[in-house]
Amino acid sequence: MAVAVLTCKNSCVTSYEESEELVVYDMNERAVKFSLRKPRNIEMLEDILEDRGCDFWVFITADISEDVKSIIEDMGVKIQIVERKPLKEILEELFVV
Repeated sequence: MAVAVLTCKNSCVTSYEESEELVVYDMNERAVKFSLRKPRNIEMLEDILEDRGCDFWVFITADISEDVKSIIEDMGVKIQIVERKPLKEILEELFVV
């Protein structure tokens, strides 16, 4: 499943640093599949998603450090910077749910 990962805290899209959870959105089914606690090491994210059968395409966040950005881009994943807003609003804007 092709997925987008969104950085969230209290059902709002936030910066990566501020986020507490990562929400996994299935872009084919247009639905949130699951959320997970933000891993301590961002390099583990790709393996976590692969273990769940996810094809990681885009990382959506309100802000991200250059170090984390570089790691994610090295995974072959696009980064999309968005405004801090409720998760539902971001999904409606980006994916027309």
